[in-house]
Amino acid sequence: MTDCNSSERTLTELKIARAYVRLSSIPEGDLAPVLLATSGSCEIRMFRGPEVHLDGVPLFWLELYDNSTKMSLDGFLCYRIKDAVSVFEDFVSQVS
Repeated sequence: MTDCNSSERTLTELKIARAYVRLSSIPEGDLAPVLLATSGSCEIRMFRGPEVHLDGVPLFWLELYDNSTKMSLDGFLCYRIKDAVSVFEDFVSQVS
């Protein structure tokens, strides 16, 4: 059971890393998100982080977005890809 959870976390981390590479290839100034996952009317999206932050420079912003209401349901500023895994898992559980 631990191996399965570890494998799932690794796959999620890889998915987030690939999305970050795609996000990094978007021209600076373009605020287009990178889609990570969809469930029903909800999407988990990644945006470029703000340029300056007091605690350092974040890599990206993860957002749980509801297309039916056109509203953000939750969001989190991520400084490391590993940190984003638990946020992604939390967003998935929120839409389940």
